[in-house]
Parts: sequence; C-alpha cells; structure tokens
Amino acid sequence: MKTITRFILLAIVLVGVSACWSTSVTKIGTGTYAPLAEGKDVTIFTAESEVKQPFAVVGIISYEGPGKNDKLDFGAATEPLKEKARALGGNGIIIDRFGPLKSGLTSTRISVRARAIHLI
Repeated sequence: MKTITRFILLAIVLVGVSACWSTSVTKIGTGTYAPLAEGKDVTIFTAESEVKQPFAVVGIISYEGPGKNDKLDFGAATEPLKEKARALGGNGIIIDRFGPLKSGLTSTRISVRARAIHLI
C-alpha cells in the first residue's frame, strides 16, 4: 500500500511541476541601466528590423511554460518577459524565437527566446 501511495504522490507532484512556467535572464554588455518601475511600458518587437531607433542589448531573456488558455499563444509569455526586461533596465524586447516545446508524452508548451533592449 505504501508503494501505491508514494507512486500517486509522485505522479501528482510531477503533474504540478509540468504545469509551471519558468523564465531566465542572462545580462549582456557593460552598460548598466536602472530597473524600470513595475507596470512601465515595454515595447515588443517581432523582428530587429521593426526597431526604428538606436538601442543597446541589455540581456537575453527566455520563457518556457504553458500557453494562454492551453493554446500555443505568445500572450502567456508577455508579462514574464516584460518583468525580466524591466529588471535589466530594458524598455523593449525583440523576439528571436517562439515555438512549441514538447514536455512529456502528451504535453506541448511554448518556448520564447528574446533580447531585452534599452531604446536610446
């Protein structure tokens, strides 16, 4: 009976962990910018060519997790990415990669990799 209980508990923990999302940050460059206030606007660009003013790359940020409403939708990643960009002093994000990420046998999540930038 103990083995079955442990197995069920482990299964519940694994399901809970797989439903979580994560973000990561790698600071880039030597420039230092003050963090932006929470809620301060961060512009999202889907390509570097959309940025029409000079900028400095302040970090590489990523998101891995569930999509919005269980769909492969970029919307779920928006706030976590903006939060990390603000912490680096970034007021813009350039999306470099967005796509599905297989996790487990039946679950598909999203993966986003972007550059946090400071628009000058």
